Amino acid sequence: MERIEKRKRTQTIVFSKMEEEIRIAVIDNGHLDEVFFEELDNDSVTGNIYLGKVENVVPSLEAAFVDIGVGRNAFLRFKDAPNRSKFGKGSKVLVQVKKDAIGTKGPQVTLKVSIPGRSVVYTPFSKHVGVSKKITEAAERDRLYKIAKAALIEKEGVIFRTAAYGVGDENIRDEIERLRTKWKEINDSFKRSRKPKILYEESSLVEYILRERLTENTAEIVVDTEDLWHDVVAGVSKFKSGFKPVVRFVEGDSFITEGVYEKIKEIYKRIIPLESGGNVVIDRTEAMTVIDVNSASNVSGEDVAETSLVTNLEAVSQIARHLRLRNIGGIIVIDFIDMKTDEDRTKIVNTFTEELKKDKAKSFVLGFTKLGLLEMTRRRSTAAIGTKLFISCPVCKGTGDIESPRVTFQRLVRDLGKLFEDKSVKRANVQVFHNLSGVLTPEVQKKLTKTFKRTLSFTFTWPIPASFEIKGSKKNGQE
Repeated sequence: MERIEKRKRTQTIVFSKMEEEIRIAVIDNGHLDEVFFEELDNDSVTGNIYLGKVENVVPSLEAAFVDIGVGRNAFLRFKDAPNRSKFGKGSKVLVQVKKDAIGTKGPQVTLKVSIPGRSVVYTPFSKHVGVSKKITEAAERDRLYKIAKAALIEKEGVIFRTAAYGVGDENIRDEIERLRTKWKEINDSFKRSRKPKILYEESSLVEYILRERLTENTAEIVVDTEDLWHDVVAGVSKFKSGFKPVVRFVEGDSFITEGVYEKIKEIYKRIIPLESGGNVVIDRTEAMTVIDVNSASNVSGEDVAETSLVTNLEAVSQIARHLRLRNIGGIIVIDFIDMKTDEDRTKIVNTFTEELKKDKAKSFVLGFTKLGLLEMTRRRSTAAIGTKLFISCPVCKGTGDIESPRVTFQRLVRDLGKLFEDKSVKRANVQVFHNLSGVLTPEVQKKLTKTFKRTLSFTFTWPIPASFEIKGSKKNGQE
């Protein structure tokens, strides 16, 4: 059989446990591809199935709000509710979360329920049978369709995942039967219950990663605790995938032994250097993510056109990887280095599309605009990792800009003037951030003492940029 992916990749999955928290890193060809933190991801409800109660139907929004018992009401779009005519306010509905709550928005749910397995996704309300587009061999696709025809009963369907490639007929039939049994348990619980409640919860993080990320390219799995080792070995055996990666046990923190901590630093960087000398700059805004490609110090190539194409092609793989690594979603606009020919632009689009096939999230490359910007969208069901790892800076309030030392100094002089309006204040001790040393020189300090006719002492030990502390004292030493 032909391989599904023509380009050979080597993948390592690193499992680590620290103080009961599981952390997982997926390393592809030596580069960090994805990272998961159990503590950060435990709020995710994507994939969970709930008994919900319709709180309100809003035709103007073409949606309904559903109480699923998790706090904020879930948002059910009409297009995700094919039988919406059958429910109204107060109706009991069986829904599945397709997208976690983000910001002020509640989770997004659908009536189109599906239950994922390793090789197939079981769809109890759909007769559709689908096969992953990554399985291109005609004979293999025909085999899978025949399995579905023999295994399925009325009013149910399946979607064969890429992992179904080459898996034995009996194993696939067994998996369909397991998922069918699981669905019966969920549906029976729904029929018996009345109040909003969870009916089905996604697998543990370990099982989820083995189900979703274990591929024929996975050469080894690294673990650092005994219980993790047992869970991983059992999980690998459970899926009967036809390939068995080496499970390697290491002493200590596997994130240290495998260099994951160093690789994670990439998530914090705004500028990603390219091996050619160019770089990629990633900026996120409220509405979209903007990515800029620069040639920087790259002077390879016989002319400007060749240098631009080489840098852009190298940037394509890095951009695709960082979309996965940072879990960036929504509208994405990429400003590649200007290319003169349609042939070069087509090559970029085709290469980018190929790179995005490695991504579990669905992406759509829309092409170049008249301004030469590449437009694309990427769907994701969970929040970007940056929203979990970072908080807004209390100094700049998330803008990235702070007051200049000159402006801070001017504000300091005004505040001193206000303080000394009280004639009883005879001196002041002032602490400032160290970046004011170039403005608040010894000469300036002497000048301020003469101007205010007060005793002033300055120290550059204040820990917060763009701010300061002034302590005034009266003649008798009382503040």
